[in-house]
Amino acid sequence: MRSVLNCFSIITKKMFKSKTLNWLQLFGLKIASIGDQIYENDYTMKTILKVTALALTLSFTACKNDQKKDDNAKTAYAEADEKDVNAIIEYNNVMVGFTDKNNDYIQRIEGNIVKIEKGLQNPNDRFAFIGLIQPFSINTITRNGVKPDTPPSALNNDDQKFFKENVVAMTGLLDKIKETYSALDEYIKAEDWKDDKGNKGKALVDSIYGLGKKYYTHDELVLARLNLIGDDAERVILKTHPLKEYIFALKDDRSATAAFTKLMASNKSYKSIEVKAKTAYQALEDQHHKHEAMAAPDATKYPGKDGYFKNFNQRFNDYLIAARKMMRDAAASGKLTDYNIEELVRHQDSMRSAYNNFVD
Repeated sequence: MRSVLNCFSIITKKMFKSKTLNWLQLFGLKIASIGDQIYENDYTMKTILKVTALALTLSFTACKNDQKKDDNAKTAYAEADEKDVNAIIEYNNVMVGFTDKNNDYIQRIEGNIVKIEKGLQNPNDRFAFIGLIQPFSINTITRNGVKPDTPPSALNNDDQKFFKENVVAMTGLLDKIKETYSALDEYIKAEDWKDDKGNKGKALVDSIYGLGKKYYTHDELVLARLNLIGDDAERVILKTHPLKEYIFALKDDRSATAAFTKLMASNKSYKSIEVKAKTAYQALEDQHHKHEAMAAPDATKYPGKDGYFKNFNQRFNDYLIAARKMMRDAAASGKLTDYNIEELVRHQDSMRSAYNNFVD
């Protein structure tokens, strides 16, 4: 069965809470990462798989930027001053909230689309369209007047233009999705399928799938750019923080598991990716053991951080257990299922929660 967001049929999308940084009273830093995003090309023609966008929320007291050059930085924003970092972080928060809001709406219609498409195969069944839930969309929450379509001057001209254009495109496509779904909803309620054997309804379903793929093309680009910008803004905050080694280790673990999930979702035929999967899994396991061996943070200096660090590592280990079992089963059957990918995503979301607990 095709679905707009198969992973979201299991996972409840969460709006990440904004938390306050003690430094400059910055809003909680949320960095959207393409590493937590999966686009599936080989499963079905009209399937879009999207995993919960990575959200990193920091509330430590950050030390003043020491102005040392960061060799791991990928953009000039890693050398930004405190004022510009503040503006970039606020915009990142607004943009992640914007994509979260839109994803929430698409998630709400996903279950309905699946039921409607199936129901149109046998519309005379009295249970064909039972259980449809009316979707709704909430307004984007803005902070300090910052809006998705008004990127700050702290970003360079190219980035400002990029975000403006993509936000306009995403908003337009989401409006078309809403309009098309409204027409489909009316079509089902009026039982107009009796007049054309369901042809218009099927066309409307196909249109929503098509619009969804176009929407996520822009969404993917936006999250990738936010990842680069937000990661470097975070580096400014963490340059001299005493727990930065732990934070970067946990960030690396999340990025690595996201990449592994993306690999596993890239082809339903496990045999075609088995060699890559085994290599990637071994790298994951080695990384886990390396980070797990780090001495936990000093509980006397950072109360609770030792427990949160150990909890994150346990969540990572749970991911590895699921991956190992999945690979063994797939090696025997030769294929991966949507449920397999959904299970990995659930464990990723558990790691996200554990990460946020550590940096809270």
